[in-house]
Amino acid sequence: MEENRQSGGSNAGSAQRPKKRVTRKQLRRRRIGGLIVLLVIIFLLSSGCASCIRCACGSGGNSEEDTSSTTGTISSSAVTSRTVTESVMPAETLVPDLPSSHQIDVTAINQKPELPTGDEITSLAMVLQHLGYDVNKEILARDYLKCAERGEATFSQAFIGSPFEEDGMGCFAPVVVDAAQRYISSQGGGKNVKTLNADNFEDVLLRVASDYPVLVWINRNLELRKEEYCFTVYSGGSVTMPAVTTAPAAGFTGTGVSSDTAAETTTSTVSLGTSKQDVYWIPNATCVVLTGYDMDNGTVTVIDPLQGEVTYEMGMFKTSYNALYKQAVIIY
Repeated sequence: MEENRQSGGSNAGSAQRPKKRVTRKQLRRRRIGGLIVLLVIIFLLSSGCASCIRCACGSGGNSEEDTSSTTGTISSSAVTSRTVTESVMPAETLVPDLPSSHQIDVTAINQKPELPTGDEITSLAMVLQHLGYDVNKEILARDYLKCAERGEATFSQAFIGSPFEEDGMGCFAPVVVDAAQRYISSQGGGKNVKTLNADNFEDVLLRVASDYPVLVWINRNLELRKEEYCFTVYSGGSVTMPAVTTAPAAGFTGTGVSSDTAAETTTSTVSLGTSKQDVYWIPNATCVVLTGYDMDNGTVTVIDPLQGEVTYEMGMFKTSYNALYKQAVIIY
């Protein structure tokens, strides 16, 4: 009995040994810990770390190679883009030194009878044809030259009148630059149009020596400049400025020439007399193409839209160039 009691007591003690209980505090800690782990996993997924880990495992550590490959592709595209840009917009290439003489073969175009007052646009047609464009003076005058009536704009903003008419007046370099840019853009671009405004006449000759025919404004037959009052342009009121975008006219400081230094488009109408500008014109002004020079003989060669090829004394030509505000235009 005693033995059974002891055995029974032993079994009972073994059976009744209390199990380890989880307290509420421990349960709360476990739940909080699990929540923290879950939040960490969610954070890693949202920040892309899990994706990075999968890539590293799947690619065997090739992520750096992939990055290098991508970078190389971008660099190649950037180089290609730069190459295309440079090919579309070439740089002006000048000879290092001014040789004693040079001559460019430019085919003469007569402005008459179609354009009795269109020397500027005819000279532009000569240069564009020399560059290989299949264009004629009438298309340039009709479709690309901005024209305005007297009192609507200055000679640096538009051709005043019409080059198709005997009473047409003319324009200055910014208008020809604009016409050239508009035409070249219509043909897909690829050329720059530049106003020289060269104080040193040798800079103009340097362009000729570099095979760039130069459009130059002079007095016809190198006569003395004849400047006269033409009209007044008002800023508003009953006079409405046309939608004309002008190229920079910096350097043109003569009377009656716009001194604006930034391109602008004007279509304003305000009170008449708010501001006004007296505009002067030079009736014997003309635009020719400078195609050659000879320092030893002291001469220059031009193609005049009215007279064809003409040779002038270099000093007198330079004086006339200065009198017309040193206006010169090249295309390259």
